[in-house]
Amino acid sequence: MEITEYKNIYNHEDSHFYYVSIHSLAISLIKQYQKGRKIKILDCGCGTGLLALQMQKLGKVTGIDFSSEALYFAKKRGIKVKKASVEKLPFKDNTFDVVISIDVLNHKSIKNDLTALSEIYRVLKPNGITIIRIPANSWMHLNHDRQVHMKYRINKNELLDKLLKSGFIVEKLSFINLVLFPLSLGRFIWEKTQKQKKVDSLISNVNPLINILLIKILLFEAAVFKKINLPIGIGLMTVSRKPKPSLHLRANL
Repeated sequence: MEITEYKNIYNHEDSHFYYVSIHSLAISLIKQYQKGRKIKILDCGCGTGLLALQMQKLGKVTGIDFSSEALYFAKKRGIKVKKASVEKLPFKDNTFDVVISIDVLNHKSIKNDLTALSEIYRVLKPNGITIIRIPANSWMHLNHDRQVHMKYRINKNELLDKLLKSGFIVEKLSFINLVLFPLSLGRFIWEKTQKQKKVDSLISNVNPLINILLIKILLFEAAVFKKINLPIGIGLMTVSRKPKPSLHLRANL
């Protein structure tokens, strides 16, 4: 991600419709799929740390990020953070009840996303869950993607295949942000018609009325998402579980 983008996100993360809705959904999914007291949560690619801060009401939260700039802003929020890559997590096996990763696995700093998923699997406790959000639609490349150093977008079946290869039981896999799909598609078409390919950010000041309206719509969509799978969207979101060890009973001979 461009260095300037971290400050941009830090300044808008608590009010921008995208972050408000995705953070609310992530916390809701943790409550739904991983009920329990004093759970340990790892935020892989915590960025400027607002989600990690919000998750502290659910348990003990640790954040990791590869960017020193991101960690600078996360520390300003009082988050416990470490500098690390999701491909080499500095934690013991079976440490966390929940590992969350929002828009990280497709970052250009990740050399192998299967390695990253294997590391997430390793540090999860048996029966622990990972919540992953990743940009969808491999054909939809936006200028904003370059601004945040996005290496690729992924199709649903590709993500499912990677999760299964990594050993996860996939409990929920659906498109997300259906409401934003027409807007992103319009921008994609507009950018394709422009000769100048300016790299700019989509995280910026939004008209307050439009921002509030989008928050309400996206929060409603999140409630629908928890009940049914959405047919299309600009992202994919999954809740996947690390299975409990199989019990092998030996007969007394």
